[in-house]
Amino acid sequence: MRSIADLLAPAIAGLVLATTAAQAETINVSTWAHGAPLQEAVIATQPDLLKKIPGEVKWLPITSGPAALAGMKGGAYNIVNGVGNPPVTTAIANGVNLKVVWAQFYDNAGLVLDSSLSPEQMAGKTFGTLQGSSEDFAFNGWLESKGLTGKVKLVGLERQAMVAAFKTKAISGGLNSEPGVSQMLADGGKLVATTREMGALGYPALDVVVVDGDFAKKRPDVVQAYVCAQYAAYKLMTGPNKEEVFRKAAAFVGADPDQAVKVGTSWPIWKPEDELTARGLGAPGKIADGEVANAYFRTGAWLKKSGRLESPPSMETIVAHIDQTYAQKALSGGCN
Repeated sequence: MRSIADLLAPAIAGLVLATTAAQAETINVSTWAHGAPLQEAVIATQPDLLKKIPGEVKWLPITSGPAALAGMKGGAYNIVNGVGNPPVTTAIANGVNLKVVWAQFYDNAGLVLDSSLSPEQMAGKTFGTLQGSSEDFAFNGWLESKGLTGKVKLVGLERQAMVAAFKTKAISGGLNSEPGVSQMLADGGKLVATTREMGALGYPALDVVVVDGDFAKKRPDVVQAYVCAQYAAYKLMTGPNKEEVFRKAAAFVGADPDQAVKVGTSWPIWKPEDELTARGLGAPGKIADGEVANAYFRTGAWLKKSGRLESPPSMETIVAHIDQTYAQKALSGGCN
């Protein structure tokens, strides 16, 4: 006669196999290919953080937010890091099933001009912009505040292409992010405005973690674990050993270690205590009052005005695409 242990053995073995298979699931996560050692680079180079995520993380480089979210819609990415307000706003308007789950940072970017120019002398000249990005939104807002809308020529360039164009004087300047800003300054430029200053004018350039809605519904444990890893990365990036943390992250993004420390320690990372306030995703249950939702709403109006988006999303629609629950659990001690 078979014992109870013998009878249960197949079921236990099946449970173990199923659990192992779930843990071995590949999770496609984006990482920026611009040499800045941000949260995902810290997670990737800190084994204690990486093991928080139940699955095998596959890091996939991206060069633009719009392309990344288009890829996510097609199933290429489960999680996209550091995506700006224009791409998110456009994706929401186009019906992409996404959820904003964590506010990561403001863009560490600035407007660099040829050292011989002042803002008052920009009219009639050509400048680079990171077209379709949060920086683009901030730059155009700044131009409007200076009465320069329609008086300058803007060309869409990727970060390193902008550095090269400025060095060869093909453009008279541009709004770039770090480390591109430092490179343009080294090539004879001067910094005349930062995106933080532009944000104070009502044009914030902010970046968030976005997850595929279907994936979040299927694997909320993975999404929660990733948000917890983001929270833990912040603590390392601002803690007593932050220089060592950024030096490790430098290898992941192909950056010079000293440059990684300089860029990483100066990056305006979102403070976790601001996540669930009016300065972030909004207080619990008050998403519409948060800076993130309002930035998307204003971005939608700008996109429509500039002819890039016919029907921007309503505030109600924007709110439906922001999920506070993962941040609430992480910030209330719900991380392992």
